[in-house]
Amino acid sequence: MVRQIKIYGERNTNTNYLEQLIRLNLDVTQIPGVVPRYVKTIQKVLPGKEWLRNRYFSFTPYRNLGWKHGRVLSEPDLRHFDILNRGICLVSITKNPYSWLMSLYRKPYSHQYRGGKPDFETFLTTPWKTVARDNCERVLASPVELWNIKNASYLLLENFDGLNLTTESTVQDPQAVIEKISGHFSIERLAPGFLNYEKSTKDSSKDFTWYQDFYLNEKWRNDLSEQAVAIISRSVDQDLMRHFGYEMLGE
Repeated sequence: MVRQIKIYGERNTNTNYLEQLIRLNLDVTQIPGVVPRYVKTIQKVLPGKEWLRNRYFSFTPYRNLGWKHGRVLSEPDLRHFDILNRGICLVSITKNPYSWLMSLYRKPYSHQYRGGKPDFETFLTTPWKTVARDNCERVLASPVELWNIKNASYLLLENFDGLNLTTESTVQDPQAVIEKISGHFSIERLAPGFLNYEKSTKDSSKDFTWYQDFYLNEKWRNDLSEQAVAIISRSVDQDLMRHFGYEMLGE
């Protein structure tokens, strides 16, 4: 029987890249983390932008365990689904909150800026409106709280023999990450060697080398003000920072 794998990770954490790595290297079926194409097609001709996607995930957690970018469902809810009795592999991916918040600021997805795009420091202290499939409170205190809530939920996967990864480790040594997933879950490799996915999944002007240089050399720090660092450091969950091996800045 071919194993199944479910990936969780916030937007802008390289979930698409990890999915491509797994597709190229591991003999495992990936449980879709986004809506199928037919839902996107229907959405184009219906009013509103999010309600149909929210409705889809509200009706289908028994087969997909929720939106890949959403907060992980509670342990009792997860144990309620038969899919977990089929040897499913649960994986999450986390990104350094300082760089992740900068990415979210550049591309806020369903979140709408009111009265024009604010500066980054204002963005960090502005309430964040979620969508239903986020599986969070409707309005959060700030985008930093979004990082705290989502990444805290990933720790729950450890109760199901899950695996917590980071964006940085994935771009540092993708082969080692594939070997880690394969070994942890006893998933067969598709071939003896390793295949990397060199293209960007979102920006044709960038490739794997660009992302590796940008994140491992922390070039994102060049655009991070002292004020922004202070705001994030005051609000981010320090226990989670330690758990995922991230350094608190500005101390």
